[in-house]
Amino acid sequence: MNIKYGLTAILGTYLISTLGGDPVMAATITGTINVNVVNALDPKLVGVYTGDFSYDDTHLTKVGTEYMTINGGNADRAGLLSFNFRFLDFATGLTPVTYTASDDFNFPDNPVLYFENGLPTQFGLQVAPGDGGGVLGGNNGFMFVDPGIFQFVLRNGTIGGEGLVTLEINDSPPAPVPENASPFASLLAFLGLGAAHLWRKSKKANK
Repeated sequence: MNIKYGLTAILGTYLISTLGGDPVMAATITGTINVNVVNALDPKLVGVYTGDFSYDDTHLTKVGTEYMTINGGNADRAGLLSFNFRFLDFATGLTPVTYTASDDFNFPDNPVLYFENGLPTQFGLQVAPGDGGGVLGGNNGFMFVDPGIFQFVLRNGTIGGEGLVTLEINDSPPAPVPENASPFASLLAFLGLGAAHLWRKSKKANK
Protein backbone atom coordinates (compact mmCIF):
# COMPACT_ATOMS: atom_id res chain seq x y z
CA MET A 1 0.00 0.00 0.00
CA ASN A 2 1.30 3.45 -0.93
CA ILE A 3 1.96 5.35 2.31
CA LYS A 4 1.18 8.73 0.70
CA TYR A 5 -2.26 7.69 -0.41
CA GLY A 6 -2.82 5.80 2.81
CA LEU A 7 -2.24 8.94 4.87
CA THR A 8 -4.49 10.92 2.51
CA ALA A 9 -7.26 8.39 3.08
CA ILE A 10 -6.79 8.56 6.84
CA LEU A 11 -6.92 12.37 6.78
CA GLY A 12 -10.05 12.30 4.63
CA THR A 13 -11.74 9.87 7.02
CA TYR A 14 -10.85 12.06 9.99
CA LEU A 15 -12.21 15.21 8.39
CA ILE A 16 -15.43 13.51 7.34
CA SER A 17 -15.98 12.10 10.81
CA THR A 18 -15.13 15.45 12.44
CA LEU A 19 -16.84 17.92 10.12
CA GLY A 20 -19.53 15.86 8.47
CA GLY A 21 -20.73 13.76 11.38
CA ASP A 22 -23.51 14.39 13.83
CA PRO A 23 -23.69 18.00 15.10
CA VAL A 24 -22.43 18.68 18.59
CA MET A 25 -25.42 18.68 20.92
CA ALA A 26 -25.89 21.28 23.61
CA ALA A 27 -25.82 20.06 27.18
CA THR A 28 -29.29 20.15 28.75
CA ILE A 29 -29.15 20.26 32.53
CA THR A 30 -32.11 19.51 34.78
CA GLY A 31 -32.58 20.43 38.40
CA THR A 32 -34.94 20.41 41.37
CA ILE A 33 -36.37 23.41 43.22
CA ASN A 34 -36.88 23.03 46.96
CA VAL A 35 -38.70 25.72 48.94
CA ASN A 36 -38.84 25.26 52.70
CA VAL A 37 -41.60 27.56 54.00
CA VAL A 38 -40.55 28.22 57.59
CA ASN A 39 -42.71 31.22 58.39
CA ALA A 40 -46.44 31.61 57.62
CA LEU A 41 -49.41 33.30 59.24
CA ASP A 42 -51.25 30.01 58.84
CA PRO A 43 -49.11 27.21 60.38
CA LYS A 44 -50.69 24.67 58.02
CA LEU A 45 -48.82 26.28 55.13
CA VAL A 46 -45.40 25.58 56.65
CA GLY A 47 -43.59 22.81 54.80
CA VAL A 48 -41.55 21.94 51.73
CA TYR A 49 -42.75 22.72 48.21
CA THR A 50 -40.92 21.47 45.15
CA GLY A 51 -40.52 22.06 41.44
CA ASP A 52 -38.13 21.47 38.59
CA PHE A 53 -36.23 23.40 35.96
CA SER A 54 -33.98 22.82 32.97
CA TYR A 55 -31.54 24.87 30.95
CA ASP A 56 -29.09 24.71 28.05
CA ASP A 57 -25.58 25.62 29.19
CA THR A 58 -24.22 26.36 25.71
CA HIS A 59 -23.81 30.11 26.23
CA LEU A 60 -22.47 30.05 29.80
CA THR A 61 -18.84 31.02 30.34
CA LYS A 62 -19.02 29.34 33.77
CA VAL A 63 -16.88 32.11 35.23
CA GLY A 64 -18.20 34.39 37.95
CA THR A 65 -21.82 35.55 38.19
CA GLU A 66 -24.06 35.06 35.15
CA TYR A 67 -27.78 35.42 34.49
CA MET A 68 -29.98 33.36 32.17
CA THR A 69 -33.45 33.92 30.74
CA ILE A 70 -35.49 32.17 28.09
CA ASN A 71 -34.84 34.72 25.37
CA GLY A 72 -31.55 36.22 26.48
CA GLY A 73 -33.16 39.63 27.04
CA ASN A 74 -31.53 42.43 29.05
CA ALA A 75 -28.08 41.18 28.00
CA ASP A 76 -28.58 37.95 29.96
CA ARG A 77 -27.58 34.55 28.57
CA ALA A 78 -30.24 32.69 26.66
CA GLY A 79 -30.93 29.06 27.53
CA LEU A 80 -33.57 28.68 30.25
CA LEU A 81 -35.80 25.88 28.98
CA SER A 82 -38.36 25.32 31.70
CA PHE A 83 -39.52 26.31 35.16
CA ASN A 84 -42.23 24.40 37.03
CA PHE A 85 -43.17 24.99 40.65
CA ARG A 86 -46.03 23.32 42.49
CA PHE A 87 -47.58 25.63 45.06
CA LEU A 88 -50.97 26.53 46.53
CA ASP A 89 -53.70 28.39 44.66
CA PHE A 90 -54.19 32.05 45.48
CA ALA A 91 -57.92 31.92 46.18
CA THR A 92 -57.99 29.34 48.99
CA GLY A 93 -54.35 28.51 49.67
CA LEU A 94 -55.28 24.84 49.46
CA THR A 95 -55.40 23.42 45.93
CA PRO A 96 -51.94 22.54 44.52
CA VAL A 97 -51.25 24.33 41.25
CA THR A 98 -48.26 24.03 38.91
CA TYR A 99 -46.90 27.43 37.97
CA THR A 100 -44.62 27.72 34.92
CA ALA A 101 -42.23 30.28 33.46
CA SER A 102 -45.05 31.88 31.47
CA ASP A 103 -46.81 32.80 34.74
CA ASP A 104 -44.05 35.28 35.56
CA PHE A 105 -45.28 38.86 35.54
CA ASN A 106 -42.46 39.89 33.17
CA PHE A 107 -42.39 36.83 30.90
CA PRO A 108 -40.44 36.24 28.62
CA ASP A 109 -37.75 38.56 30.06
CA ASN A 110 -38.24 36.70 33.35
CA PRO A 111 -37.77 34.38 35.14
CA VAL A 112 -34.05 34.86 35.62
CA LEU A 113 -31.79 32.00 36.68
CA TYR A 114 -28.63 33.09 38.51
CA PHE A 115 -25.33 31.22 38.21
CA GLU A 116 -22.06 31.33 40.10
CA ASN A 117 -19.12 29.74 38.29
CA GLY A 118 -21.47 27.68 36.15
CA LEU A 119 -23.71 26.42 38.97
CA PRO A 120 -27.32 27.63 39.35
CA THR A 121 -27.85 29.34 42.70
CA GLN A 122 -31.29 30.96 42.67
CA PHE A 123 -34.22 32.24 40.62
CA GLY A 124 -35.55 35.75 40.19
CA LEU A 125 -39.29 35.43 39.52
CA GLN A 126 -42.57 37.13 40.37
CA VAL A 127 -46.04 35.68 39.89
CA ALA A 128 -48.53 38.49 40.40
CA PRO A 129 -51.99 37.79 39.00
CA GLY A 130 -54.10 40.84 38.25
CA ASP A 131 -52.86 44.39 38.69
CA GLY A 132 -52.44 44.36 42.46
CA GLY A 133 -48.65 44.40 42.50
CA GLY A 134 -48.34 40.90 43.93
CA VAL A 135 -46.34 40.43 47.11
CA LEU A 136 -44.81 43.89 46.86
CA GLY A 137 -48.30 45.37 46.88
CA GLY A 138 -49.55 43.11 49.67
CA ASN A 139 -51.73 41.18 47.23
CA ASN A 140 -51.88 37.63 45.91
CA GLY A 141 -48.66 36.35 44.42
CA PHE A 142 -45.28 34.85 45.18
CA MET A 143 -41.66 35.76 44.51
CA PHE A 144 -38.23 34.19 44.31
CA VAL A 145 -35.82 36.94 45.36
CA ASP A 146 -32.22 37.44 46.42
CA PRO A 147 -30.68 35.88 48.49
CA GLY A 148 -32.58 32.62 47.95
CA ILE A 149 -35.79 33.84 49.59
CA PHE A 150 -39.36 32.82 48.71
CA GLN A 151 -42.24 35.10 49.71
CA PHE A 152 -45.97 34.59 49.14
CA VAL A 153 -49.39 36.14 49.77
CA LEU A 154 -52.64 34.14 49.44
CA ARG A 155 -56.37 34.34 50.15
CA ASN A 156 -56.92 37.77 48.64
CA GLY A 157 -53.94 39.21 50.46
CA THR A 158 -54.99 38.12 53.94
CA ILE A 159 -52.27 35.57 54.61
CA GLY A 160 -48.63 35.11 53.67
CA GLY A 161 -45.22 33.88 54.63
CA GLU A 162 -41.71 33.17 53.45
CA GLY A 163 -39.21 30.38 53.02
CA LEU A 164 -35.73 29.41 51.87
CA VAL A 165 -34.91 28.26 48.34
CA THR A 166 -32.31 25.69 47.31
CA LEU A 167 -31.57 24.44 43.81
CA GLU A 168 -30.17 20.99 43.16
CA ILE A 169 -28.71 19.68 39.91
CA ASN A 170 -30.04 16.27 38.88
CA ASP A 171 -27.44 15.60 36.21
CA SER A 172 -23.86 16.73 36.62
CA PRO A 173 -22.73 19.19 33.90
CA PRO A 174 -20.22 17.66 31.48
CA ALA A 175 -16.59 18.05 32.47
CA PRO A 176 -14.67 20.76 30.57
CA VAL A 177 -12.54 19.56 27.65
CA PRO A 178 -8.81 19.62 28.50
CA GLU A 179 -6.93 22.37 26.71
CA ASN A 180 -4.61 19.94 24.91
CA ALA A 181 -7.56 17.99 23.50
CA SER A 182 -8.07 20.43 20.61
CA PRO A 183 -9.15 19.20 17.14
CA PHE A 184 -5.60 19.91 15.88
CA ALA A 185 -4.06 17.81 18.65
CA SER A 186 -6.55 15.04 17.93
CA LEU A 187 -5.68 15.19 14.23
CA LEU A 188 -1.96 14.87 14.98
CA ALA A 189 -2.60 11.89 17.22
CA PHE A 190 -4.86 10.33 14.60
CA LEU A 191 -2.27 10.80 11.83
CA GLY A 192 0.48 9.50 14.11
CA LEU A 193 -1.41 6.27 14.75
CA GLY A 194 -2.22 5.89 11.07
CA ALA A 195 1.36 6.49 9.99
CA ALA A 196 2.66 3.95 12.52
CA HIS A 197 0.16 1.38 11.26
CA LEU A 198 1.12 1.93 7.60
CA TRP A 199 4.85 1.86 8.46
CA ARG A 200 4.49 -1.51 10.16
CA LYS A 201 2.44 -2.86 7.27
CA SER A 202 4.98 -1.60 4.68
CA LYS A 203 7.88 -3.04 6.66
CA LYS A 204 6.16 -6.43 6.86
CA ALA A 205 5.50 -6.47 3.10
CA ASN A 206 9.18 -5.73 2.31
CA LYS A 207 10.48 -8.71 4.27
